[in-house]
Amino acid sequence: MLIAAAVGLLVAAGAISLTIVESVSKGPAFQSAATFVRSDQKTREELGVVLGFGLAVTGPVSDAGGVANISFDVNGSWRTGHVRVSAVKQGDSWVVRGGVLSVGGKRYRVPCAQTSSPSACQLS
Repeated sequence: MLIAAAVGLLVAAGAISLTIVESVSKGPAFQSAATFVRSDQKTREELGVVLGFGLAVTGPVSDAGGVANISFDVNGSWRTGHVRVSAVKQGDSWVVRGGVLSVGGKRYRVPCAQTSSPSACQLS
């Protein structure tokens, strides 16, 4: 009985910790990046409709310096990719400057201003 209670407490503490870490790592810089990724045409072409994002968000965010370079997984309706995004803080808002989408062993510049060919945004 005591072991079952300890296991239950451990599971509850783990779930609470994961929720806290996720909410902290997905702050305003991430929210701006997520909005950008959802609306990016190249991301939709490669992944389909963006359904969500992975749990982990990595990379430095300097609120005081106003610079963020973060990366995270993107789950699409067709497949999953990984994105690295650079953003700067302007006033109280984070503005995405650009990024790189990695999917299927290929990398693409996002946003992509060139639409002349399917490979115009490909980096490798």
